[in-house]
Amino acid sequence: MTSMRCVGYRQAWQFMEGEIDDTQLLETGIVATRQLAKRQLTWLRSMPDNIELDCLAHDLAQTVFDTLGELVIT
Repeated sequence: MTSMRCVGYRQAWQFMEGEIDDTQLLETGIVATRQLAKRQLTWLRSMPDNIELDCLAHDLAQTVFDTLGELVIT
C-alpha cells in the first residue's frame, strides 16, 4: 500500500496493533523523519543549479522576487 510508505504511518500502525507503546511511537517517528530529511538533503545536493534561500530572513519575499527576476532576465 502506497500510503504505508509515508513517514509515521508504519509507526502509527504498529502502535494501533499494540506492537509498540506511545513512547516508542514518538521515538521511531522522529527517527524516521530524520532519516527522510537526510535522504532529501542528499538528493537536493545532487542538483547543481539549486538556489538556497534563508526561509527565516526578514526580507525573504524581496529576495525571492529579486532571484526570480535575475533568472528570467538571464
